[in-house]
Amino acid sequence: MKKLKMRLKKWNTNMKRFKYISLCLSLFLGSATWAQEIELPEKIDLAKAIETAMTNNYDIKIARAEADKAQNSHHIGNAGLLPSVSASGGGDFSVNDTEIQFMNMGGGTGSGGSTGGGAGGGAAPDDTPTPGDIMVIDGAESISYNASIRMDYTIFDGFGNVYTYKKLEGASELQETLYRQQMEMTIVQVAEQYYEVCRAQQNYNLAQQSLDISKERYQKAVDQKTYGQANQLDLLNAEVDMNSDSTLLLQTEQQLLMSLKNLNVVMGIGVNNSYEVNDSVTYRDDLTADYVTTAAMTYNASIVAQLQQTEISELDMKITRARKMPSISAYGSYGYNRTDNEASQVIYNQNRGFSTGLSASFNIFNGRQQRIAEQNAKIDLATEKERQRQTEAQIERDIANAYTDYTYKKRIVELQRTSLKQARLNFESTKEMFALGRSTSIEFRTAQENLLNVANQFSDAQFQAKVSEFYLLQLSGLILNDPAN
Repeated sequence: MKKLKMRLKKWNTNMKRFKYISLCLSLFLGSATWAQEIELPEKIDLAKAIETAMTNNYDIKIARAEADKAQNSHHIGNAGLLPSVSASGGGDFSVNDTEIQFMNMGGGTGSGGSTGGGAGGGAAPDDTPTPGDIMVIDGAESISYNASIRMDYTIFDGFGNVYTYKKLEGASELQETLYRQQMEMTIVQVAEQYYEVCRAQQNYNLAQQSLDISKERYQKAVDQKTYGQANQLDLLNAEVDMNSDSTLLLQTEQQLLMSLKNLNVVMGIGVNNSYEVNDSVTYRDDLTADYVTTAAMTYNASIVAQLQQTEISELDMKITRARKMPSISAYGSYGYNRTDNEASQVIYNQNRGFSTGLSASFNIFNGRQQRIAEQNAKIDLATEKERQRQTEAQIERDIANAYTDYTYKKRIVELQRTSLKQARLNFESTKEMFALGRSTSIEFRTAQENLLNVANQFSDAQFQAKVSEFYLLQLSGLILNDPAN
């Protein structure tokens, strides 16, 4: 576990910046408004979309609440390191019909006996009972009340409370890591939906341009037919192509509206919010294979979370072992008691005072439960270590595949960029030839459709490459450093 602790220490050192970001986001979340009240400018960029999601995304709010709850639980009192103080009090009231017979001690009746006395003898007063007398009291009231305050403190329990406090600390750090992981996932989701909006927006603009070209061609065919320079077939072909482009425009508009709604949900704002997006794309040039792999094995949220879970399992084993140690506790109390009774020779009884003491307990044998618990804790720790190795292997594989995917998609972008230039040149050349009557309407339409298809493919390629960059940054644990780059 020495390597584990060193890695966790390094992680905590390098994540100070994240904790600062987390604190700032907590302040934002505390003052967040309802989704319907969010107002966005007419045009937003990715940084604005991410900022909005960090403040309003529902999953982030839930993860922050879980982290806050874990932080609240991380307290020495919750681990049993503080004394417990309790106060109690009560009172009883009763009314009873009471009959009392006084004890007759035996012996003769002398001159001072109850049957009479000498001339100068003093007879017992009328209200003084004599042996053998019976006293009847109806409605005798009895009142008793008490109050006490007590403090208990565990002096020693095999350091179980200390390990419990460390476990609470580890659980709090784990929830912070899960909160960071949720933020990273949300950033990737925002990027995916944002670039889907960009793609739909570009496709809509391309469809609009294609429709404008078809309308221009149709109007030209109408004019040429008027002057006898075109036949009815040319006019019908132009009209069919114009209608086809109109249908494509409606389809791309529908895709744009749906993608906007998907992005709004991820950002946590009203579904019907509408805006334009900045669809320009730039790529990072500092992401090398060694750099992202090294970063992933140190900062990846899944690896860090599993490291923390392994340490928690180690503390669970120590807590279990601590139960076979003796437990020593101390207590102190101060109490007050009083009883008033009309049907008693003792009119009232009252006492108050302080008491203290020590207690010790030691588990000698509990049916092997202790041994079984220790064995299970040891198995749990071994399992978490295996999960740690599994997670590291999976992340190493995922980061390698993600980097390969990223580099190949960037190469595809460059190929599509070249194809787009060629398709545009081909279309412009065909358009000039068509205007001069040296190209048919079918050739013109083919060049137009080819340009539209290549432009759509280029749009898809560049946005897919950008999303893969975000996924690569998420796996490497670097996405929070510059999420909108």
